[in-house]
Amino acid sequence: MFYDKDLEEVIFNMHDSLPKEPDQLLIISGYLGPDPVFRLQNLPFNVTLIAGMYKRGVDTRLNSALNRAQEVNPQLNILYATREIHSKIYIWLSDGEILTALIGSANFSSNGLRSDLRETLAVANRGTHTYLMHYFNNVFNLSIKNPILRQNQAIIEFTTTAQTYPSAELQLSYNLPLYSIRDNEVQEKSGLNWGHSSAHTAVGDAYIAIPKDILIENQGLFEPFDSEYENTLTRKARQSDPIELLWDDGYTMPASLEGTQELNGHTYPKQLTSYSQHVPYLNGERISAKSILGRYLRDRMGVNVNHVISMEDLECYGRTNITLSLIEPGLYYADFSVE
Repeated sequence: MFYDKDLEEVIFNMHDSLPKEPDQLLIISGYLGPDPVFRLQNLPFNVTLIAGMYKRGVDTRLNSALNRAQEVNPQLNILYATREIHSKIYIWLSDGEILTALIGSANFSSNGLRSDLRETLAVANRGTHTYLMHYFNNVFNLSIKNPILRQNQAIIEFTTTAQTYPSAELQLSYNLPLYSIRDNEVQEKSGLNWGHSSAHTAVGDAYIAIPKDILIENQGLFEPFDSEYENTLTRKARQSDPIELLWDDGYTMPASLEGTQELNGHTYPKQLTSYSQHVPYLNGERISAKSILGRYLRDRMGVNVNHVISMEDLECYGRTNITLSLIEPGLYYADFSVE
């Protein structure tokens, strides 16, 4: 069996299609994303997760999020390889016997599992099971529980209290304005107030614009869209990329880079907004996936979901931008803290 779409659902639902209930899932992944790692707590068996590409150190903000994921999930054990391992392997076991295994290119991250066609996984031939376990055990024996943390970064613990970080930590970062830079005002029917437009929007919908200046001044923070990466339904060039936002208060938000703007012959995203692979519900009621961002920011500002945010509201809160920093491909740190 070969999979090139819905990879996250393939992994999280695989146990339901197996002849026996597995008691363990083994994963080797080059890079990790907090959102799918937190989701592992929904699985009814132990998970050993080895991160392979952090030999030179793990970003402290990512490390803190992964530690929290382990704290809320006693069945999860995260290890870090001491040698660079770029393999992506998923193995389901029952009483030490391999029930099935997947190998391919998909990292255990939102960017890896939610990019249809770009990443793939395939069922490993049963004849390779012995070799896969031998390989996994070799990598396991080269792995440690406490990773090296990147230099020039302070150890932090995420709490509900906002954190601040030394500027030396912030590489490939930019202050994204939460208002229109053309008139220095928060637009009443776009941006943070997108849900108040007359278009097909819902209560709380919001996005944050990506000014072209960011693409010019801070190359590498956002990559151009792959012109050959097609939407599976429209067959047109895909105009969005899944990412994760790790906020300063520890909240992990699946998000999407959307829209298009041209620069130097390349197509870049025009805005970012929240994303959900499934229909989200809040207090039993269905909500828009794009409202997760708007609801989150309003909650931090202390205003209700229907409130039209103004420049005065942002100034009263204490800042008019978020600082966005690239941690690793597909994973960003978003700072909306105030002193």
